[in-house]
Amino acid sequence: MNFLVKHNLVLILVFSFLLRLLAIMIFRDLKVDNEWGILLDNLETSGILSVHSIQGTPVPNIFMPPLYPFFLYSIKIFFRDIDTFLWVIQFTQLFLSLITIYLTHKILLQFFSKNISTIGTLIFALFPINVYSVSQISSIILQVFLFNVFLYSYLKLLKNINYKYIILFSLSSALLMLLRGEYFIFVILSLIYLYFKKKQLSKILIISLITVLIISPYLYRNYKIFGVVTITKSVGYNLLKGSHPRTKVEGVGMMGNIERVIPEVRSKLDKLKSKGPQLNYDLLQDQILMDQAILFIKADPSRYIQLYLKKFLSFMFIDLNAAYPNYYSPMHIIPKSIIAITSFIGIILAFRFKVSSTNYIILFYMANIGLFSFFFILPRYSLSLLTIQIILSLFILKKLKPDL
Repeated sequence: MNFLVKHNLVLILVFSFLLRLLAIMIFRDLKVDNEWGILLDNLETSGILSVHSIQGTPVPNIFMPPLYPFFLYSIKIFFRDIDTFLWVIQFTQLFLSLITIYLTHKILLQFFSKNISTIGTLIFALFPINVYSVSQISSIILQVFLFNVFLYSYLKLLKNINYKYIILFSLSSALLMLLRGEYFIFVILSLIYLYFKKKQLSKILIISLITVLIISPYLYRNYKIFGVVTITKSVGYNLLKGSHPRTKVEGVGMMGNIERVIPEVRSKLDKLKSKGPQLNYDLLQDQILMDQAILFIKADPSRYIQLYLKKFLSFMFIDLNAAYPNYYSPMHIIPKSIIAITSFIGIILAFRFKVSSTNYIILFYMANIGLFSFFFILPRYSLSLLTIQIILSLFILKKLKPDL
């Protein structure tokens, strides 16, 4: 035990590397699928960030956030061979995952002893979906890495606002917004909470300014093309995917076949496409989908209130009617169920009526679940909150073993 405590982090990182390497060997993606493949192909062939093509012509993207496709493209420039390219992506994600484990350890030390933090770090490192995700072409590993940078720097700011963590928090906030457009909500929420904790408005304004400056080139690009100041415009798509008569907790896939899944929008989308390639096609399409989602919700509000609650509980715990492949595999459903229950108990044990780091963790957790439940819940979404779930769960251990 003494050897493990003394060398805990090194041992965890070495074992995590070997485990993730094995996952890549067994489960690795052999191509860039779906929207990532479309975005990458259009960047390569047309030099345009585009996820939709009208009459064979790519139109500018405002539907998908830009960071992950540019991440893929920046590597593809140097590694043209597809197999080499995929290996580089997956090993880059492995490296980012190891840094994330290290950051998790640093985050846990803000709340717990070294022994409890070691246990929490080990749980994070070995969590099956966390290991498996390294092998996939998905933005989730990059998101978890950036979120842990975000969380670590923010917790440091809650204790003492200094410029090192101002820069780190601002950078991670900006990159998270470029990776997931809705993150601006959580950044604003975090800055408001930081103000109530530290009462340093000038520092809050500096963080805001740095963050806006980092994302400003893409904001300018979207304003120039679409006339709106935003990173993404996909609320209509996401709301409709999770709010139509045939939907489930996970939504129903509409990428490339919206008219088949939602025939109510067929004539409007056909009319839009008949006008040929338009620079603001993504914007116009999303408004059509938003209008239809609102019609569905207004026609049967009680159904969608119940569906919202079902999505909320599915995100917080488990989806009892999941159709996602391998969702009910014991390697996924058992650890997910355990961490969900212990997180909930941890909230009850840890909550206090004061502005604190612990309450920020709880607020962030509930705000995420509350926001995404308006749309749809995919299994990988829970991975983005794994660090927080482990923090909340470890409050049980701290309560049971205060001397650990």
